[in-house]
Amino acid sequence: MFFQQYKFTSYTERREIRFKILRILVIVFLIFVFQQLIRSYIISTYRMQAETMQPSFRSGDMMITAPFYGVQKNIERGTLVVVEPIEKPARGFFPTVLQQAISFFTFQLVNPFGAGGSSQAKPFIRRIVGVPGDTIYMSDFVLYIKTKDGGHFLTEFEVAENDYNIKMENLPENWDSSLPFSGTYPQITLQEGQYFVLCDNRIASNDSRLWGAVQSDSQIKGRVLMRYWPFSRVTFF
Repeated sequence: MFFQQYKFTSYTERREIRFKILRILVIVFLIFVFQQLIRSYIISTYRMQAETMQPSFRSGDMMITAPFYGVQKNIERGTLVVVEPIEKPARGFFPTVLQQAISFFTFQLVNPFGAGGSSQAKPFIRRIVGVPGDTIYMSDFVLYIKTKDGGHFLTEFEVAENDYNIKMENLPENWDSSLPFSGTYPQITLQEGQYFVLCDNRIASNDSRLWGAVQSDSQIKGRVLMRYWPFSRVTFF
């Protein structure tokens, strides 16, 4: 219908139509570029796609995150952070830009290049539990921490700057303590720039129990500022 009408319009009208289409395309492009700049340097959005952070978050929750600047981030215990993918996908420039554009226009609901990909190839939301200088170990899914200046071990809840709860469930019978999500972790001391991150749902997904401590300069990219969806559970962190 549009092309039939366009065919019988005058040259002047055709030129005006082309200019209108071009202006719309330019405006959309500028909005996209502006959104990418904001996302990279000011704030971004993240959609929770699993139950890894229950009871704090549910699948489908939307949150606003902000990037960290500088290597020495001095992140507090209990802070919710964005962790870089453990397995970064080998993706070219144009597929990356296309993926970002599709994500932008579909509000992160469509992910054509992520379908069927490794779950380790996506950013994670995790909670900082151990910070540099801490000596830590885990027993029954609870992390015990002796701070750099502390004389004895305390639970993660006693030393955290932010209040939170964790979810623990019974593992299958005869689950060996050497297997993932067993609820135990050997004693280690975190070095400079190392942070120990965990899921709130302690048997839902991978975290530092499997990866080891993450590096602040290369793996921790931002922090969660607020949950804005659903509106009934808007929360600032």
